[in-house]
Amino acid sequence: MLTPHRASALALAVAGLFAVGSTATFAQAARPTSVEQRASGRTLYMEHCASCHGTSGRGDGPAADSLRARPTDLTHFARANGGVFPAEKTRQIIDGRGVASHGSVEMPVWGHVFKASSPAGGSAVRQRIEAIVAYLESIQERAGHE
Repeated sequence: MLTPHRASALALAVAGLFAVGSTATFAQAARPTSVEQRASGRTLYMEHCASCHGTSGRGDGPAADSLRARPTDLTHFARANGGVFPAEKTRQIIDGRGVASHGSVEMPVWGHVFKASSPAGGSAVRQRIEAIVAYLESIQERAGHE
């Protein structure tokens, strides 16, 4: 049963899902590498992802217990991929608009959310997603590091 607090956290996590948009292509997008871009990605992550995935990315956010399935531990992507961070797959999962599955149905389609809140259009959506991808890459646990 959802408590009022958990219901509020879940509502915040899925806000903006009703926006309509088109599929973005990331093949030509430059990956952010600067400290400022990673910081921007961390800020976006904290605003949009931490309520479910937690501030450390381990799937332990305040809304996690109210979801049917535990949110993914985002710090293990590289470990699960032979030590290589799967940047393109991560982009597609976050965007969620052009892939068959981007997580559970409880995970927002951030491509739609970002498009609805970006007057600059597709390039701003790509920049936001790229910044989050860069941040997620920076928090990966590597083999042998717990």
